[in-house]
Amino acid sequence: MAEIHYLWKKEVLMHALAFLQQHALHNVWLNTIKGSISVILLFSALRLIAQENDFDKQVAVDKLPVPNEHRQLFYLQRDPDENTVVYQLNMENNAVDPEKPVNIYWIRYAEGGKRKGLNFVQQTMAYGISHKILENGDFELRLAAYRQLPLRLSYCQKRKKHVVLATINNHEVILDRIFVRITGGSMFSPDIAYFELSGRDTATLARVTQRIKP
Repeated sequence: MAEIHYLWKKEVLMHALAFLQQHALHNVWLNTIKGSISVILLFSALRLIAQENDFDKQVAVDKLPVPNEHRQLFYLQRDPDENTVVYQLNMENNAVDPEKPVNIYWIRYAEGGKRKGLNFVQQTMAYGISHKILENGDFELRLAAYRQLPLRLSYCQKRKKHVVLATINNHEVILDRIFVRITGGSMFSPDIAYFELSGRDTATLARVTQRIKP
């Protein structure tokens, strides 16, 4: 869990510089550094990009919307609002796309339910996924913000569809949702109380949940 804070604190400046260079803001960055101006200017710019800066609010988990998207694998929700990140199976010619097996996007419920892609910071340091193909054709997935947790994209014969598998409380589980409780802090250093993983046991389909604390 400490990796989350490492990524958000230590790597953010490196990724931010690359992003600003791509968006013709490099001169602003250089002038900030050369003039020893506070990095608050940089943080302010990135706050507009990330659009998430109110971590003092908490949601009522049992009142959050439950998405039901086409080819949905699982979804992620977190404080401070009901906006939801959806992880969707990406198919190409009736097969999982080996270059990009998962599509990731927001359902911005707080903005009328519009769909929106992840921005640079969200993709690289929070909600994005890295993947590799396993020998049996499955895909190992790792969340950018919590790479310690291996996930596996696999075809489930019982459900006749692709699912994401995780180990939760020593059970092999079809992952449905990840919820992140944030109790304060800032966009780049949130105070994370816990991650809650939930899904269904592959053998019994019983509901299984687990909270992972920092």
